[in-house]
Amino acid sequence: MNELVFKTTALSTAEPYTTSEVIAEYSGNSRKAIQNLINRYKDKLEQYGKVVFEILPLPSGQKAKVYHLNEQQATFLITLLKNTPNVVAFKFELTRQFYATRKELQERHSLRLEDKSKRKNLTDAIRDWSLKGNYPQPYSMFTNLLCKVATGLSCKQLKEKRRADASVTELMTVEELETYQQAENKVIAMLSLNADYQQIKALLNGGTLQVAI
Repeated sequence: MNELVFKTTALSTAEPYTTSEVIAEYSGNSRKAIQNLINRYKDKLEQYGKVVFEILPLPSGQKAKVYHLNEQQATFLITLLKNTPNVVAFKFELTRQFYATRKELQERHSLRLEDKSKRKNLTDAIRDWSLKGNYPQPYSMFTNLLCKVATGLSCKQLKEKRRADASVTELMTVEELETYQQAENKVIAMLSLNADYQQIKALLNGGTLQVAI
């Protein structure tokens, strides 16, 4: 199946969710039938959190109300559906994707906490290193370099692609964060060796480092 579970854009407190459109499509029910269920049991659903929605355009040119349902809300709602083979397959995959998405968010949160603990070391290393040369914005220079190494995009490009204005590490996937932190450790070590920016950039891009100690 395609992607059934998404993440909210509240980056620091992101939560997985699915939509009424997803439930309708993959359970073989109409949009109206699923919306009627949501309206009928809204008081029950709201015991698991506020029932939110957005208005989205349809291919027909009309607009439709699309509900966002968190894991508990979606779990309750799909228990109300008849267990046809399609619905059973959908329930299984939805459960799997909710678990995988929540696990990814937890891992990303742990990595971000770890990164915060390293941030002071990097800041101190950049500060001491920049005193030896003319670098008006050394921190943003290295943040941008690390972002490109981890994601292939500059900080500005990453924010535009992920459609959010936040710390770049909040926008990264688990894999990107791991790459970022590995590169961050290398930068700290190379700064202590008095490598210049071009040498550091070359090494992070697969080159070799030659500095006078």
